[in-house]
Amino acid sequence: MIKVLIVDDSIVSRQLLKYIFYLSGDIDVVAEAKDGAEAIRIIDDRKAPRPDIITMDIEMPGIDGYETTKHILERHPVPIVIISNAMQYYSAEKAFRAMQAGAIAAVGKPPGLGSPDFYQKARELIDLIKRISGIKVRPRLSTAELEGHQKDSVHKSQVVEQKPLSRDQLQTWAQQNSPGIVAIGASTGGPPAIQAILARLPADFPLPIVIVQHIASGLAKNFAEWLDKTCPLHCKLSEESERMRPNTVYIAPNDIHLKVAYPDTLQFQMPDANELIVPAAEVLFHSVAEVYGSRAIGILLTGMGRDGSRGLLELKKAGALTIAQDRESSVVYGMPGEAEKLGAACCYLPPESIAKILLEIYNAARKEKEQTR
Repeated sequence: MIKVLIVDDSIVSRQLLKYIFYLSGDIDVVAEAKDGAEAIRIIDDRKAPRPDIITMDIEMPGIDGYETTKHILERHPVPIVIISNAMQYYSAEKAFRAMQAGAIAAVGKPPGLGSPDFYQKARELIDLIKRISGIKVRPRLSTAELEGHQKDSVHKSQVVEQKPLSRDQLQTWAQQNSPGIVAIGASTGGPPAIQAILARLPADFPLPIVIVQHIASGLAKNFAEWLDKTCPLHCKLSEESERMRPNTVYIAPNDIHLKVAYPDTLQFQMPDANELIVPAAEVLFHSVAEVYGSRAIGILLTGMGRDGSRGLLELKKAGALTIAQDRESSVVYGMPGEAEKLGAACCYLPPESIAKILLEIYNAARKEKEQTR
């Protein structure tokens, strides 16, 4: 049985979650808390049952969900899922900050029993809880610690034999290929990893950046708004047939695939009825390989499953610069791990080091521009 602690100030929401978990047959609610302070007391009590996972509301009286998540994860390595009606930006921002603090994922609250979507949303929540309950939560590393792991991560892997690219190699590649786009795919643990990369790039970064992040339905727009507020670059939700611009980050919307087309245009693609992953990094990477080839930079970050791994290999075969997140900094080394098995990435690095590579590309482009004046 998966043991769950529910933290929510609404008794109605707690009862609904308890009923959903009861329906699963193998999720047991071992405790519930009406606010953050009570949740902290329960988790600090050595005599209380130890939960395998915590569901956390964001808006609560007293200590809110963000502060509670931060406090708990400083002391206890327990997977936390934010379950909140975080559709308004103020609440959504707290949810993404909670993920920065170590929460695994954020989803909206399921609808009530009278909703026609109740059982579908209940199944989705149960599936998420089951998948996340097995994640081993590690303390979040500082930037210096993450970069200190970079060298070790290369030598620990039995598959990766390549060393991180040098500055000269990056500048030579940039000069030879004139990169035109950065494509990023991510899933579980992706929002803080993406933010860590984008926050280190200048506002005049010369390439468009297109991102597929697996995220709960309805939260893609909030994610774009949070990135726009916390990063120098302009970040927005992608639009159909939109012409891409430099200095701009485009986030894939929920429930439809995003790809690129010539010339520098974004397109939506309707998924097949049996597709489980929508939007998919595979679709984005495949289109980028076709349109940009060696002029692309492909990045695959933390996440469950294998989405994006074959697309990253396709990009590499086309001559693109391909990067995957390393094991030590990944919340889940599923997608990058599949890329590693395929030999799809040129190097495997933490987000902060990935940002450094993009900055080298930026500097190379700026240097070339100055020389042509």
